[in-house]
Amino acid sequence: MAVNLYQVDNPQEMEVGVNGPKDANRLFIYTGMAVFDFKGTGGSWLRDSLTFQIGRAFTLTQYKQAVATASLASISNKDNAVNAGWAVDRVEAKRASNGKIELTMNLAIRDSDGYIHRIAYEVSVLAKI
Repeated sequence: MAVNLYQVDNPQEMEVGVNGPKDANRLFIYTGMAVFDFKGTGGSWLRDSLTFQIGRAFTLTQYKQAVATASLASISNKDNAVNAGWAVDRVEAKRASNGKIELTMNLAIRDSDGYIHRIAYEVSVLAKI
């Protein structure tokens, strides 16, 4: 089961000229806010993933490398928090088959009425254009 993305708010892109490493000549920086709802189910950690695509399409020869980071941007708890917890366990950025950058975020939550609503992300893509 995967978490369903509602939308990406405030997507931004910056293109910077670079001189390497190797033959890379561009650095693309993507930022934004993934909006969704992921609800906990109890006292044990519930883990799931959120996957979506961002940015322009890169050919195989253009794409060199991508790194990403993500952090909690909006969480809530409906009633009393009992051993509540929220986490971004891992984030990965890679080139998808259509050339766009695919982000996969592994999320974790515990508490029956705890929610994760938004995750902020930043992705840097090294390319040769």
